[in-house]
Amino acid sequence: MREFFIFEVKDEFKQLYEAKPSMLYRIFEQIYYLKKEELQYGYSLFRQLTKKINKEKFDQYFFVKFHQSVPYSKTGNIHYYNNPAHDEISTLEVRRAFLKVKTNYYDSFFLEQLNTLNNNYFACDFKNQDYFFLEMRKLLV
Repeated sequence: MREFFIFEVKDEFKQLYEAKPSMLYRIFEQIYYLKKEELQYGYSLFRQLTKKINKEKFDQYFFVKFHQSVPYSKTGNIHYYNNPAHDEISTLEVRRAFLKVKTNYYDSFFLEQLNTLNNNYFACDFKNQDYFFLEMRKLLV
């Protein structure tokens, strides 16, 4: 199971790190693994790099767009995609600071849909040390 944390990177930082995404990943990784006493510093750095996500608007948009699609459902704050044809089971959790996609399928439905919404999304799988801008993922698959 893969777990991607997806951040909406500000335009100026996307331009700065687009050619060297490993540097951006290292910054997010350091923030992710910060000790409790360093959280204030990490939060400040995180706010400089990313845009807030309008959670309510995002949830509503996703639900309205896909609620009639058979493999899609939503319960509480979690969007589900279960497609037996691709053996894909994925979830999308929307937070104000990030999106979290859990999937058993590398080219997840949610990653594809998120890429159509915004080309500043940067995905990090900290457990597998994998990272990419969503618009670049097709080149990686």
